[in-house]
Amino acid sequence: MEEKNYADTLGKAFGLYIEKNYANVITPEPIITPTGIRHLDALLGGGIVSSGPVLLSSTPETGKSTFAFQFSSIFQKHYENSIIVYIDIESAGTKSNEYRVSRIDTFGLNNDRFRYQSMTMDVLTLFDLFDKIIKLKIQAEEKLGKEFYVLIVWDSIASTPSSKTAAAENPDKIIGTKARQISFCLDKYMPIFKFNKITFIGIDQVRADLKIEGPYAPRNEISVGRFKNRDIKAASNIYQLQHSVQQWLFLSRGSAITSTDGFGIDGWYVEIYSEKNKLAPSQNSINCIFSKSHGIDKFWSEYVFLQEKTPTEKKIYKEDKKLPFPLMIKTSGSYNYLDVLDPNNPEVKYTSTKFYRKDAKKKYESDEEFRNWFEYALNLSVQNRIINSMFKTVPVSSDVDDNSELDENSEFISTLETSFES
Repeated sequence: MEEKNYADTLGKAFGLYIEKNYANVITPEPIITPTGIRHLDALLGGGIVSSGPVLLSSTPETGKSTFAFQFSSIFQKHYENSIIVYIDIESAGTKSNEYRVSRIDTFGLNNDRFRYQSMTMDVLTLFDLFDKIIKLKIQAEEKLGKEFYVLIVWDSIASTPSSKTAAAENPDKIIGTKARQISFCLDKYMPIFKFNKITFIGIDQVRADLKIEGPYAPRNEISVGRFKNRDIKAASNIYQLQHSVQQWLFLSRGSAITSTDGFGIDGWYVEIYSEKNKLAPSQNSINCIFSKSHGIDKFWSEYVFLQEKTPTEKKIYKEDKKLPFPLMIKTSGSYNYLDVLDPNNPEVKYTSTKFYRKDAKKKYESDEEFRNWFEYALNLSVQNRIINSMFKTVPVSSDVDDNSELDENSEFISTLETSFES
């Protein structure tokens, strides 16, 4: 007779006791909103998470605000009962609102459910506004019996002053005030964000990591908010904020792209680096294709993922080291072609006709067979190059040509095959 495991029984008893006596302080599961860009969602652990700060940091003119508008559109389309409040402190006081309105039109945002407000306010007033917005949400849900999904965008943290800044005559008198006020507000209001599953995006700048001497010098410790080779860091050096962050993305602007480069857009490569992430392993990065007007381009970003190593892969697998899973967009002279190889199933093999890169999007839209194999290749690559390799930092197989099976992927591959056949 099998011996009873008393630890299992006691563990269940613990769970029942907690649920019965502390139900009022158990926070609900956060919502995760996918961006629809699959290798980005994989990097994020499924998408943008609610219930705590999500930070976007970068140097100026990299695309933070544009991506915030783009995600607002995604959020609005994903949830029928959604409201977005975009507080723009960085552009407060500008003469014209026309450019912002054009971005609302560009991303097809419903003005009734997207509230863009250019405002001048301090930290304490801002969080008081957030609190009142959430209370209105709670009242509406109780009265109407429906759940509403709220996204708040704070643009930007660096531009928001403390409540004492306007009256101060000497900067030495207010050093540290903003950090203390943000820390206080996070302690006070974050439980409200968590219980109401508020998606909360904060936008911040970065600055050179200058060494400050004297009584205001920060402690010499390694913390989040330091990017690249640790020569730049978050402009808002607030430890409470950094430790409260659920996801923190650093956007690094790369090579410029023009309409003659084959993508048909005006923009640049953008490296998206996960400085911190509660949903998936952090300190990894991918490349995306960024349009000045439309943000991250889904097709071209996924295309580049199939064609090129990610920055993390370049770091791990040098020129002389083979990727554990193959790139599936190949180059032959001035042509590209899709070459699908599934190391787990030797019968899965597809090679498309050759095409110029500039024609790839048109081919994807018009050629159903190509589109299906592209999607299949993308799902395989996300699973094996990011989840099984980048996150585990171990090869998914020793050689892609040995046809050896990966037991941990068998269920995933079977699902993909069934989906593809249907």
